Amino acid sequence: MRELTEREEEILEHLWILIEEQHERADPGMLADAYELRSLKQLGLVELGDREAKLTREGRLEAQGCVRRHRLAERLLKDVLDSDDEEMHAAGCKLEHGLHRGLEERVCTMLGHPRVCPHGKPIPPGDCCRRMERQTGPLLTTVAELERHEPAVVAYLHSAEVADLRKLMAIGALPGTELVVRQRFPSFLVELGGSQFGIDEHMARQIYVRRSGGGRRGHGGPPWR
Repeated sequence: MRELTEREEEILEHLWILIEEQHERADPGMLADAYELRSLKQLGLVELGDREAKLTREGRLEAQGCVRRHRLAERLLKDVLDSDDEEMHAAGCKLEHGLHRGLEERVCTMLGHPRVCPHGKPIPPGDCCRRMERQTGPLLTTVAELERHEPAVVAYLHSAEVADLRKLMAIGALPGTELVVRQRFPSFLVELGGSQFGIDEHMARQIYVRRSGGGRRGHGGPPWR
């Protein structure tokens, strides 16, 4: 299938919200974009009747992805750039069209697999979210639970505070980055990318990591709580 235009993606997003979230009938006569609707029908994404437009199975998946990217874009603009509502919506509409596939998953992981957008609307989960759920357990934990000198890799950040998220990103606590806790008391000293940074326990619990090997318990003394 060819790449969709921005307007076609916006129509799919509108249909998803109308049908899946508001549970309303989509009257094709109320949609002004007749040309784009016919194009979406030819692509097998939309079924057009006299009084109702419906998403096909493929169209539903594509529309769900459009909604997901838009709401992730808004989350990124709000959490990282602290955009106001008007700016966030306008920029989010543009940014969502660039968040395709691999980039979309990296943004979602960086933001901690958020479940809702800044307006409280649900963000449809992606493959990265489902992988994260399967991997929760002994392999996935927070920095606060690591022993001294235990190697790990940052999985994602999870914080309700924009300021905390910015600080963690500023020190390089990004998904895929190798991390080692060098000190646990009186504050946490973490090594990221060859540099060491001090963080408190509250922030240490906002960095979710994947254990990458056995901890070297006792190296340099017992682990401090």
